[in-house]
Amino acid sequence: MGKPVYLGKVKFYWCDNCNVPLVSPECAVCGSTGRKVNITPPGEVRIGFEGDKKILEETIEREFGCRPKFDLVLFNRVPHYDRMDEVIVDGEIIGNLRYSIERKKFVFSLRLKGAYLLGKCAKKGFVIADKGAIEPILNGKNLMVPGVVRCSDDIEKGDEIIVMTEEGIPFACGIAKMNTDEMRTSKKGVAVKIRYSGFGEFELRKAPDMAKVVKANEKHLEFIERKAVKFIQDLRRRFNLPMAVSFSGGKDSMAVLLLALKSGIELQTFFLDTGIEFPETVEYAKYVADKYELKMDIVSAGDAFWNGLEKFGPPGRDYRWCCKVCKLGPTTRYILKKYGGKILTLIGQRRYESLDRMRKGNIWKNEWVPNQISASPIQNWTSLEVWLYLLWKNAPINPWYIRGLTRIGCYLCPSSDLADFEIVKKHFPKFSDWLSVLKNYAKAHNADESWAYSAWRWVYPPKWAGDIQIPREKFEIHTDSIDDEIVEIRTDGKIDLEKTKNLINILPPGTFEISSNRICVKKEMKMYAISIVLRANRCIGCGICTGRCPQNALYIENGSVRLNTGLCVHCLECFGKCPAEKF
Repeated sequence: MGKPVYLGKVKFYWCDNCNVPLVSPECAVCGSTGRKVNITPPGEVRIGFEGDKKILEETIEREFGCRPKFDLVLFNRVPHYDRMDEVIVDGEIIGNLRYSIERKKFVFSLRLKGAYLLGKCAKKGFVIADKGAIEPILNGKNLMVPGVVRCSDDIEKGDEIIVMTEEGIPFACGIAKMNTDEMRTSKKGVAVKIRYSGFGEFELRKAPDMAKVVKANEKHLEFIERKAVKFIQDLRRRFNLPMAVSFSGGKDSMAVLLLALKSGIELQTFFLDTGIEFPETVEYAKYVADKYELKMDIVSAGDAFWNGLEKFGPPGRDYRWCCKVCKLGPTTRYILKKYGGKILTLIGQRRYESLDRMRKGNIWKNEWVPNQISASPIQNWTSLEVWLYLLWKNAPINPWYIRGLTRIGCYLCPSSDLADFEIVKKHFPKFSDWLSVLKNYAKAHNADESWAYSAWRWVYPPKWAGDIQIPREKFEIHTDSIDDEIVEIRTDGKIDLEKTKNLINILPPGTFEISSNRICVKKEMKMYAISIVLRANRCIGCGICTGRCPQNALYIENGSVRLNTGLCVHCLECFGKCPAEKF
């Protein structure tokens, strides 16, 4: 488990009178003060839908041989190298549901309340301890082999174990350090490494319906809605720009859309189809547009991802060219075509998602999209506040949340957990095509096929993800000083002379010379010239640079940037972040 990450106040309470979760201390149903539940920060609690509950119940059944039925269950995301959630039932954490990369499946790590609950029905995953072992275990010791009276069949090392008395009362839980045969035949050694111990009780209470859960939080939802709507209205007065909502198909952008509608401001919406979206997400966006009678533009990135794949190779968490090429570039071009200048875009971003998003604040500029000012009216909302708000408004929900995904994005996003991909594979057969692409890429680069399982999501993968690296191809550029004023630029490979000759006219006249085999520039233009060579030879037509040009001298033609030399005034404003340079 990673270290707790504090990205804001942890807003999670429980009304024991009504047996409902709260996002503020007061219960709007009974008026009582809720009990603060000690969950792991940042406190990204979500409501468990059918897919989540099915995964949980199937995992418990596989490990303990019984299948309790959970009506209302919540999941709190815990910092970890893959998905891990604290499972919350009746205001208590009963265990952690995590995806094991080593076992390639979900496992359920027990807390004591979970041991009390499952110990009464467990047919697997239990060990009976003799009376002499109870007190040492309660005092922090492990269960040693001499203290084992009997154990269930089929225990493997590393399994989650419920430790019970000879009367069948659960009082501890931990990890098996031996398999069943070893526990039954060994004379010494640790049988179970104890994680938690203590006697107690835990019974499932009758779960309230979702309408009561929403009602208990309604006052708080009204408060944060008013605050967010005022924020949007203040933005309109502060910025004299066209306003639009960027709708991604996820829960956060749905909440922002509803808030924008509530504000009464006339605005545009747009949905960016990256070309690698789930079909259901595209259909969901269209359904939302029809339901709320919206003016929604569908902005298509076309084959941008697959074209970029040929030049950059598979994307990674530390190599996210895909976002720039498939999202930010098309957004820049769309804004330029639709509005001509800048716009103010409402985006579903929240501080609890990441440290980077927490630091951005609720209004920011993205250097990759120079013609857009972004703002988030839900910057300080938690995931549970978003979900309760959507349920309060009877908003439609993307079906992939129902299936168990925690975030909605491109189906092959490298930021996804392996747990996400397990869910995607079950419901989206086309994902196998992407796995084939990864395996073929590994084979072409003489890498072990196991790279295609986990390590592909980084250029420099962490050790736990598989210590396999596939270096990305680089376009090498070298410079030599000709004299005190002139620098020669050359490459290891063949350059596209026609494109380079076109783009180099961005530089002021008299600062460069270009021929079939050399480029010479004045030293003060050196970095600009290197940038131009990269852009001319590695450009995939994302269009980000076109949004920076105040003269509209840059345009995209046949998948590459071009310069209208008659419009260019050599202001050099077009230089900035560029995927061809960064990646």
